[in-house]
Amino acid sequence: MYLDNSRSKISTVALVVVLLGVSLMITYLLANAGTFIAPTVLIIIFGVTAVASVISDYRIGFFMLYIMGGVMSYISRLVEINFPMGTVYDGLAALTFIALFINGKHYKDWTGFKNPITITFTIIVVYQLMQVANPYAVSRVAWLVAMRGNTSFLMYIVCFQMFYSLKYLKRFTWLWLGIALVAALYGMYQEYVGLPDFEMNWVRAVPERYNLYFIWGRMRKFSILSDPSAYGLFMALGGLAGLVLAMGPFKTGFKIFAGISGVIMLIAMTYSGTRTAIAMAAVGIVFYIVVTLRNRKTIIFMIASAFIGAALIFGPFYGGTANRIRSTFNPSEDASMSVRDAKRIRLQNYIQSHPIGGGLFTTGQNGVKYSKGHELAQGWDTDSGYLLIGLELGWIGLLLFQTLFFLVMLKGINNYFSIDDPFLKTMTLTYLVPFFALSVAHFTQDALFTKPMGLVVIATYAIMVRMPSYEKKLYSVDLV
Repeated sequence: MYLDNSRSKISTVALVVVLLGVSLMITYLLANAGTFIAPTVLIIIFGVTAVASVISDYRIGFFMLYIMGGVMSYISRLVEINFPMGTVYDGLAALTFIALFINGKHYKDWTGFKNPITITFTIIVVYQLMQVANPYAVSRVAWLVAMRGNTSFLMYIVCFQMFYSLKYLKRFTWLWLGIALVAALYGMYQEYVGLPDFEMNWVRAVPERYNLYFIWGRMRKFSILSDPSAYGLFMALGGLAGLVLAMGPFKTGFKIFAGISGVIMLIAMTYSGTRTAIAMAAVGIVFYIVVTLRNRKTIIFMIASAFIGAALIFGPFYGGTANRIRSTFNPSEDASMSVRDAKRIRLQNYIQSHPIGGGLFTTGQNGVKYSKGHELAQGWDTDSGYLLIGLELGWIGLLLFQTLFFLVMLKGINNYFSIDDPFLKTMTLTYLVPFFALSVAHFTQDALFTKPMGLVVIATYAIMVRMPSYEKKLYSVDLV
């Protein structure tokens, strides 16, 4: 016993000496070395701490990944250094997946993992791997880069294990909506106070970007996200979830907070100038009403929604935001929508004649960068996420993805009507309603796989699979 105490004291003293030495070295470098030392040291310290935390608990890695997906674009604009944030994001995703298996202290439950959603998702991954042999592709590098960033199936496995516990479903939900509320409030700051100098300089740095953001006499807001479209869709996603939670079996104070937060997000959504996001919010509200029509609160919600919608469309409101809202529901008068429809029609022949597609990363800017010489690598944006899938993976790939989305919706709807617990029914719709709306928005935008929404989508897959087990195992539910 005495020997053990002596060793413990020696270890403690040695640790203190090492930490003191490192602190003195860092202090010396900060005082005498170049200016690059300070951020380098901070990055190293943060990196080592982050890696240790993720290895200790893979769930920390998933939460960090979601936070990083939300703020990485803002950091890139704020800190004017050429740092590969995307590579760090992919590395953190891979580390989180590895940590799930190398740390044996966390219980792993594979019950129910073999299900139609997992099987279809696995087929999609195998199909994407087989794209390395696509005869229409002009570069294997494009395939390699595309697969490097395709960590969605790894995150699905992480989510499947993490959401074994209802506690982590609740924690992720609050984190999701917390980041969304921060983004909404910062977008309002941009709207009412103005863009900070570093953001305005970033917008003006590329003339095409400025022309895209400054429309109808006002600047489209993007908050902490990569662009106005991603911001608008993210706000619609969070706004719908907030409204669903406000209708759930919670304490009055929480319901008021959730409802106000949802409204704030939907208002902030309009500042992005993204018509797809506006349509997405409307589709989500209609879907929620249809599913819960037997609920008395839904009738009241439906009447209020109809009144507000009519006021926005037909009321005496003018300006860029009001005009974009009205044009959303008059697509025949929208010139950009006509251009997108013409593009889809023009490219239908390519999809029909290329059942396995032209290969990964052959469209848009990725095509220009990694697939030079390919007939799809012309630099134009596909706009539609479904069109992108059809062009790169063919109608076979498009059919596989559509099947996956259908199975997720089918599972979610079945969960809602088969589960009795009101809390679990609400949580089902909290994820299912935004997912359905986002899958519709994917028709006109690349909506489902952008950061940080992509992680919410992957989480939805796993949550729909796990949801029935919460009631079967009789989890103890603390409503708030």
